Order: sequence, then C-alpha cells, then structure tokens
Amino acid sequence: MSKEYVFLSFPLSKQTPTPPAIPRVELTPFLTIEKDDANVTMMRFTSHTGTHLDVPQHVVKDGYSLSDFTAGDFVYSHPVVIDLPMEDTAVVQPEDLEPFVEAGQEADLLIFRFGYGVVRAEEPERYTTKSPGFGIESARFLLESFPKMRALGMDVPSLACIEFLDETMSAHNVLLEGKDRRFIVVEDMKLDQDLSSLSQVIVSPLRVEGIDGCPCTVFAELTK
Repeated sequence: MSKEYVFLSFPLSKQTPTPPAIPRVELTPFLTIEKDDANVTMMRFTSHTGTHLDVPQHVVKDGYSLSDFTAGDFVYSHPVVIDLPMEDTAVVQPEDLEPFVEAGQEADLLIFRFGYGVVRAEEPERYTTKSPGFGIESARFLLESFPKMRALGMDVPSLACIEFLDETMSAHNVLLEGKDRRFIVVEDMKLDQDLSSLSQVIVSPLRVEGIDGCPCTVFAELTK
C-alpha cells in the first residue's frame, strides 16, 4: 500500500477569480533585493478569497472565530467525494442529495464536485457569477442526513448560488449557526483529479486571531 499527497486548493495569485463583491488579489513589492537586500511582498486580499474556509463568525454574530478551532478540527479521516454535475445557476435540492445519503453516513467531510474546475480555468467570470450552489432546504437536508459531517467542501466559489444570493445566502446560517458550533465550509476547492482513493484531508488556514474565515491550503492523502 502506497500513499500519495495532493493539493485540493488553488494558490492565490493576481488571476484568482473572485465573486463580484470580493476584490481581486493584490501582490506588490514592499522591499526588493535590488534596493533593500531582501524581497518582501505586500499582499492584499479578503478573508474569503480563493480556496478559503468559512467559520461560524462569517454569518453568526457570536459564532466561533477561526482561532476558536483546534488543530484537530481541521483533520478529516472519513472524507467522501460526491460527484454532482449541475447546470449554471442551479440550486441544489434535497432530492439531488438523496442518492448519496447511504454512502455518506460515516463522512466527517463531504466534498461536492460539481465539475466547475474547467469553468474556473477557462471562463473565470462565469465561474464567479453562474456557478451552482446550495439553498436553505438542501443545507437543512445535509444536516439531517449526514450525522457525522463537520465540514463541507466544493469546487465552486460559494456555498450559496451567487445568481440567487438573496434566497440562498442563508444556507450558510443553516450550517454554521448553533451554540458551540464547530463547522467549516471550504469553498473554491481544486477537485479536478482522481480522488477515488482519498483517505484523509487536512485543511490548513492562515491563522489570524478572531477572524471570520481565511484562505487555506488543503492537503489530501491518497492511499493506493
């Protein structure tokens, strides 16, 4: 049995696609070798840029911030990948999820692969404005049907369907609200690879005190 490690996250760059409300990444020289004997780069981006995680404080006033999570909260030993091809601007419905309930009973991390990695690479504006997402009813179905789930990931820029944000943004609240809720949502994942032997996932955020979310690096272990 051999192990392989892959990234399930994209690197941040000036080309990182962002939804309309999120500014683009800015990377500018602060110090340079030529002038200062060392390179230092000034980075400007929001807490919800690129591959990033949402924690409860994103939508819950008194919800847990990033620094309330332990290292173990970001390690997932029973990840399950669900392939769910959807059309542009589609809102996932409970009936779309019913076929996967049995396979996901032990999942601590559910990863939804809508197939939008190609769209991200070839049509970034379409990716950030037309991708499918979850609504309130499908988010409730996830909570009720997958009892061990403590994280949700996807290859689209938002849990909610951006085209219908007014109606679907509260899907975040469904998953993240609750006393002492330790749940994360990982958006804009890199899933365009063979994950059939996925055995473990580690989500590694940039640790910032008291923040509502953060860009992260996601590592996966494949056991073959």
